[in-house]
Amino acid sequence: MTDDEKREQEGVRQDPLQAYKEETPDDVAHEEVTQGEKTHEVETHEIETPPPQTVHEKETIHEVRYVEPPETKNGNLKIIGVIILILLLLIVAAFATLNVSIYAPVSGATYPYTTTYDVWFPLGKTVEVAGMDMVALSTADEMLISVDGVTEKIEVGENKLISEKRAVVKTLGQTIFDTNFQIYLNYRGVSDPRTANFFLSVRTSEQVPEPVIKLLIPREIQAVPA
Repeated sequence: MTDDEKREQEGVRQDPLQAYKEETPDDVAHEEVTQGEKTHEVETHEIETPPPQTVHEKETIHEVRYVEPPETKNGNLKIIGVIILILLLLIVAAFATLNVSIYAPVSGATYPYTTTYDVWFPLGKTVEVAGMDMVALSTADEMLISVDGVTEKIEVGENKLISEKRAVVKTLGQTIFDTNFQIYLNYRGVSDPRTANFFLSVRTSEQVPEPVIKLLIPREIQAVPA
């Protein structure tokens, strides 16, 4: 067997898995560079990745407001308006039906309450005071006062009891005051040729508001609290 045949036979027997390709220096360098790039990419990726951050959820406060429907508001206003109207009507009716009735006095009454007015009587004219007809008559320095047809003389500064009666005050058919009263006149003099000036005091057995007491004095007589 020749040498050429021996070489061919050895080449055929060689295991392909055992054969390797000789690497050139360029191939080795290329592999190292590639491996370095991969390592660099991994490191770069790790550096660029931001650290995990804690996320704080914002606390949201929800304010709940109850809004009254417009219909309810309008309804309430109407109810309030009706109530006010009823009260006003009752007040008007109370004053419209307010009246004072005069009776004979109840015996044994005392009079701890006094209301005094400064009044001007028209001379020679009959006026009704607390259910009594009164006329003031002037003659020179004297003053005559006629009460229900009975004439009496009164001097300046004299405090004279004119009458004692009982008054019942009612409104809307209901009694609101029931009191005995006395009327005193204190003559102060003639203010002008047409009027005479007096202090008129009303003493009552029960406490009565001043506006109610003034109902005893007619409009024809000018009267102011003294």
